[in-house]
Amino acid sequence: MDEKKRPIAIDPPDCGCTECIVGEYVPLREASEDQIAQMLRGELRDHTSVPFRVSARWELYDPHPDSQHLVSVQVIADLWNGTTLTWDVTPYLDVLPGQVFGPPRD
Repeated sequence: MDEKKRPIAIDPPDCGCTECIVGEYVPLREASEDQIAQMLRGELRDHTSVPFRVSARWELYDPHPDSQHLVSVQVIADLWNGTTLTWDVTPYLDVLPGQVFGPPRD
């Protein structure tokens, strides 16, 4: 049984090039949340030519009202044809959901 290659890049959304077919690259539309997080960390090359937005949701951390914790991080790609692709990369980040940011706690 052939072991599937680990991709080294993410290509445009509907790419069907040889590299995508053999698994060296992955088309953006087929990219997993883990692969998108790897691209953001610089572990996979970005060949997409697509603008990305990153949306982070934070909540205040009680009992320290000056602190907040990370709830979720989404990556959004707005494609040229008006289609939007979204990935929740929260589980794949070095910063964990619920991690508190703000003044040191006593």
